[in-house]
Amino acid sequence: MFLVWDAVILGTISHFNVNGVDMVDPLLQLRSSSGIVGPIVETFSFLAIGTSYIGFVLGLTDFLSDLLKLPSGRRQKPLPYLLTIIPPLVLALLNPDIFFKALDFAGTYGVLLLFGILPGAMSWSERYTERCLPPIVPSIVPGGRVTLCIVMGAAGFVIASEFLENFLP
Repeated sequence: MFLVWDAVILGTISHFNVNGVDMVDPLLQLRSSSGIVGPIVETFSFLAIGTSYIGFVLGLTDFLSDLLKLPSGRRQKPLPYLLTIIPPLVLALLNPDIFFKALDFAGTYGVLLLFGILPGAMSWSERYTERCLPPIVPSIVPGGRVTLCIVMGAAGFVIASEFLENFLP
């Protein structure tokens, strides 16, 4: 279903030229469309960012209150809120493109680590280390050590190549 959705969305874009810089922003097209679609898209975008920010602020202030041993709940001091809001605000004002760099970094290294290396390492640990109890369920993924090495090696190769490309001259 996800692939069908991607095909529909990408199929509606009339032209997409990367080198000739003739790219089309579908969100911008939806916002500029006449009628009721534009305000709905703008409202949805605002609410998506706003609710994400609310969750971020509430979670991080609670964490900082626990870390600094400050009272939480209704008697919460403004210090955790200031520590939550001021540093990202300063970073965003000093370097407006830092979010895209962080998103690229997390997408490259975080996703490959989370979905490439860690599952292989956990499967390896579950299958091939000494344990007291026999396995509860049989192995679902076939291939054994070779498959796990290929998965972890491919993810490690992409991480290493991206690291070499981005951080070394």
